[in-house]
Amino acid sequence: MTFEKINFLLEKNNYDFYFLESVDSTMSEIKKYNFKRNICLMANQQTKGFGRRGAVWESPKGNVYISILFKNIIDIQNHFLNNAYTTNMICDAIDSICKVRTEIKWPNDILIKNKKISGIISEIYNINNNTFINTGFGVNIISSPNLDNYLTTNINEYKKGINNFSFVLILMENYFKNFYMLSENSKMILENYKSRLKYLGTHIKLQINDNFFKEGIFEDLNSDGSIILKSKSNSENIYNARIVR
Repeated sequence: MTFEKINFLLEKNNYDFYFLESVDSTMSEIKKYNFKRNICLMANQQTKGFGRRGAVWESPKGNVYISILFKNIIDIQNHFLNNAYTTNMICDAIDSICKVRTEIKWPNDILIKNKKISGIISEIYNINNNTFINTGFGVNIISSPNLDNYLTTNINEYKKGINNFSFVLILMENYFKNFYMLSENSKMILENYKSRLKYLGTHIKLQINDNFFKEGIFEDLNSDGSIILKSKSNSENIYNARIVR
């Protein structure tokens, strides 16, 4: 029944909805479709799930693995707004179900009490002279990876009985209810996103690559998603890094 409700909701909002039992990655699988409308692809399992910088993301059965591919409706220079908006909607859904306050660890991790529960990735995708945004995300529902250097958690540790379909229905109802914000209220999207940013206003250490680090105050976040890092000598924008504290 929940599957039918999700399908109806997506159809009503001019999206095709596909569910597959297993895929390599929803981010790559969704590009195989001959799409005439926007697409939401959900999988029960990923065998080659990946995150930022190609990092492997363990994707066992029963969690949420989704990619949303839609025709771009905002200035492409502001494409981070889509990432921020989707992250906000995921956070709101987790908060309402688990009765917690999630945090965002820049650039793309969602945490509960310093444990990762979700991650998001997006890319610009061009086809037939049209620009699309492909946004993928995973949410731990019934299980979470056992990682050596990163604590994780899942929805069922806070609320029993939630499955991947029931979570997606709650998420997508809010997603479409507030979708107007992408083109009409970018300021509020960024304010909501920054209100959850872990370490904002504090001293951080950034790993730029394997052997290069930078430190400073996480002063603010630019509208393009880059960090404003303030050191004793200057302020600079950091676009690609990992906070290692």
